[in-house]
Amino acid sequence: MPYAEVAVDAPAGRATYTYGVPDGISVGTGNLVWVPFGSRMVRGIVVDVAARSAVEHTRPVGSVSPAVALTRDQLDVAAFISSRYLCSLFSAAALFLPPGTERRPLAVYRLGPLSGTPGLELTEIESALLQRVRARGSLSPSGLKRGEDVQAAIASLVERGVLVRQELPRERHSRVPTILIVSLPADAAGTMPESAPPRRAPGVRQTRVLQYLRSHGGTASSEELRASADATAAVLRSMEARGLVRLEERRAWRSTLAAVPAPSSAVPALTDDQERALEAVTQALDAETFSEQLLFGVTGSGKTEVYLRAAAHALRQNRQVVCLVPEIALTSQTVERFVSRFPTRVALLHSGLTAGQLSDEWERVQCGDADVVVGPRSALFAPLSRPGLIVMDEEHEWTYKQDDAAPRYHAREVAREMAGRAGAVLLLGSATPDVETFHRAVSGDIGLLHLPDRIPGSVGLPSVEIVDMRDELRDGNISLFSRSLHLAIEETLLRREQALLFLNRRGTATLVQCRHCGYAFACPRCSVALAYHSVRARLVCHRCGYTTRVPEECPRCRSRSIRFLGIGTQLVEDQVRQSFPGARVVRWDSDVPARERGGSSLLDAVRGGEVDVVVGTQMVAKGHDFPGVTLVGVISADVGLAIPDYRSSERAFQLISQSSGRAGRGVQPGRVVVQTYEPDNYVVQSAAAHDYRAFYMEEIRYRQQTGYPPFSSMVRLLYSHYDENRCRGEAERMYRLLEERIASTDVRITGPAPAFVRRLRGRYRWHLTLRGSGPVELLSGMDFPRGWVVDVDPVSVA
Repeated sequence: MPYAEVAVDAPAGRATYTYGVPDGISVGTGNLVWVPFGSRMVRGIVVDVAARSAVEHTRPVGSVSPAVALTRDQLDVAAFISSRYLCSLFSAAALFLPPGTERRPLAVYRLGPLSGTPGLELTEIESALLQRVRARGSLSPSGLKRGEDVQAAIASLVERGVLVRQELPRERHSRVPTILIVSLPADAAGTMPESAPPRRAPGVRQTRVLQYLRSHGGTASSEELRASADATAAVLRSMEARGLVRLEERRAWRSTLAAVPAPSSAVPALTDDQERALEAVTQALDAETFSEQLLFGVTGSGKTEVYLRAAAHALRQNRQVVCLVPEIALTSQTVERFVSRFPTRVALLHSGLTAGQLSDEWERVQCGDADVVVGPRSALFAPLSRPGLIVMDEEHEWTYKQDDAAPRYHAREVAREMAGRAGAVLLLGSATPDVETFHRAVSGDIGLLHLPDRIPGSVGLPSVEIVDMRDELRDGNISLFSRSLHLAIEETLLRREQALLFLNRRGTATLVQCRHCGYAFACPRCSVALAYHSVRARLVCHRCGYTTRVPEECPRCRSRSIRFLGIGTQLVEDQVRQSFPGARVVRWDSDVPARERGGSSLLDAVRGGEVDVVVGTQMVAKGHDFPGVTLVGVISADVGLAIPDYRSSERAFQLISQSSGRAGRGVQPGRVVVQTYEPDNYVVQSAAAHDYRAFYMEEIRYRQQTGYPPFSSMVRLLYSHYDENRCRGEAERMYRLLEERIASTDVRITGPAPAFVRRLRGRYRWHLTLRGSGPVELLSGMDFPRGWVVDVDPVSVA
């Protein structure tokens, strides 16, 4: 009997378990299987098959999904992710599974060994349930009535052995759409009359079908013929029976944005800097060995054109291309550009697609119909057999790190591992690179390609004015807009140009407080203040989504004197409408429906000149190309600077720089007004001067002095529990355990301490951070009880 080493979908334990492969089941490396694990049936992925087992007693594999088979390279990358990010091997390998394989098993109740015992004492509900199982053979939970009595009866029957609970494999299969293709036989041309008879004459539809086919290359879909010749399915079947046409069912792909033809645009001439950058990338592609390059170019410098030219070179080598974008909202713009250059060859992968669309796009890549993949970080795991180029646009974005569920991987690290194994080129692009990435580039670890200027036809980088809001207050201006910004908006509207106002806070007011006693309205489940959203007329928690009505009085002192403090994008939008009544204003933040943000409706409206002022959060600052925007107003450059996180300055610089980069990308000069209460802060000064290197020099000096990455590796351990005392106690226990381990290493521990958000969704949170040359190795093999989150290379420690 062969034996399979299986990585199972279980929360803890060994990396793999050994199972016997019974007769009649064929199992290969990479197959998805269902195996018994304790009392449950769970999914697993086979990582090896051997003739012998080191384990004396094994349980048999339950079933196999032969259509799912991961490659050895995919399993090796999964092993890297598991080791690097301290997660289970199954959770890492599951990233490569095709859509539709994430379903849980089907639970059923069957007769147990004691179901026939005479004289069973059963309640009325238990007796009824037992009769139903005997009549049907099995009973699923979905067939049970809801209620505590029914659940208690089921539990009692299972406990006494009258019923047994089994879990059976269950797969989700998407409907495979097909299209009927109609074509002419070789001798059909001679049967067609030269002119069509009158419409109501006998055989008119068949004649029109033949004429349409003859004038359209001999082949057409049934939908085309229904529209052009009024040909029904019965007409076509009749023609097939007479030998006039041939009918063939073919696979049809459900349409996505990638399948929509984009207008072809002229290929622009490259600048000298673009030529040099492209030459370096194509030389690396020709070498067919791993190479990592940072394309460091100011906003509007033509990085995307370099991506497209490099992709074309890789495709000519019969290799595949992946282009990653930081979030779904940017996919439509990127897909348009790639589809324009590579019609019919682009697949779009992201969570916003329907199950059928996602399955189709995955299959198109797997069968070779599409060899260019565009999408957010999950697109990295598309079934590519010969990757040649992996592009990470806006590589600095924190959304490339998965931090909400295991495995908490960073797409940049995984892409580097994939490219290294495939001998591919990893091309990172940004105007404001991650500090660690830029450090690697200037240290010579990766290539540095520089695009210092905007492309010809544009008017160069926008001029930037810093406004000290303290002076505005001293002069009596308490408006959201400084006098300079107000005048700039007015002038922009008069010229019929567009303005973008950036503020990285949602809502109308960020704090609602009683003026009498000072009570602040907070989320009952999180240790954060509730924000007021005027659009919904509700108080909202931005952490867990809890909402409540706007209070009429203070719950503590009953005063009706409630004030709304702070600002958000909704308040900015309201202020624009009041100050500039004729302006057409849109707001672009996560409160806007995802279907509008993820598609192209907002993008098209702005590009088409249907909008005068865009008010948005960081979503609008990320990589969008708005040729008509000539003015950018940064409402508050200070947002985020005071967060207790070593990356807060870097993130603030990137947001200010990226939002400023939206101005002046067309033929009109751009202008940026930055409002701040800290005009001398090096973050604000560097961003205003478009000087990334100046910011980098200050930031890298701080990182070196404090020992933060890139001068160390970091792991954050976070424990959460509904009981705060238990939470603190477990964090302190972990600290004592780690203290013994780090004695002979350079790893240092910060904490334990409450997290910046002390309570989230009802659970208290304490954390520790480890910094040093090998914290991952130090933690490898440790058992973390339920409630712990291990985050390697965290994008935030707040």
